[in-house]
Amino acid sequence: LPKSTLRRLLATMVERRYIRRGISDGIYRSNVGIPSAAHGELTFRFGRLVEVARAHMMTLTQSVKWSSDLHVYHAGRMQILESTHGGSPFEMPQSGSADTELNMFVAASGLAYLAALDEAQVQAILDLRQDDEVWSPARFGVSPAQLRRMLADVRARGYATRQVTQNKPQDRNAIAVPLFQAGQPVAALTIAWRREHMKPEAFAALHLEGLQAAASSISAVISKG
Repeated sequence: LPKSTLRRLLATMVERRYIRRGISDGIYRSNVGIPSAAHGELTFRFGRLVEVARAHMMTLTQSVKWSSDLHVYHAGRMQILESTHGGSPFEMPQSGSADTELNMFVAASGLAYLAALDEAQVQAILDLRQDDEVWSPARFGVSPAQLRRMLADVRARGYATRQVTQNKPQDRNAIAVPLFQAGQPVAALTIAWRREHMKPEAFAALHLEGLQAAASSISAVISKG
């Protein structure tokens, strides 16, 4: 098909919410989960989450100037669904593109998600990934006891910070808070900045309130169905 025809078809599908176009990478992704396809239900749920979150993420980035990422929990790891990298005036290289998966035991988003769970839920995820070469906490030298101390700190502060940078470049840090659907954590919202610019405590003092407000707004909408 001619490119002009493809563009019109894609625009129509975006308008009717069958697909979405990534803010940061411009890639089109499906919002429709085909019943016979692997993870079809997840595809639909993730598409709905991105649809709700992206406006709040852009507003947050316009306010704080730094980019915001949306990470969702899936099968013992965190997956980046969307980023406002393209909307940040600081034009930082992306640390991770949409669809990138992260070890949740050292990612700010993963720690924010885990801190919102109860002990039994945390243990279930540990049991799921404890022997995994890539996705276990042991990959980064984190013991179960250390993880629980980290989660206690997250709960006390009200936000999580990145423990290990898993993607290039290595000069970024992030803070994160969880997103909830009907009272259960389902994802996390982050703000990332250049590590040299400010320490996490100082950055959170400036921007945590805005991050929490955006997360609360997103949670309220997705909880309504």
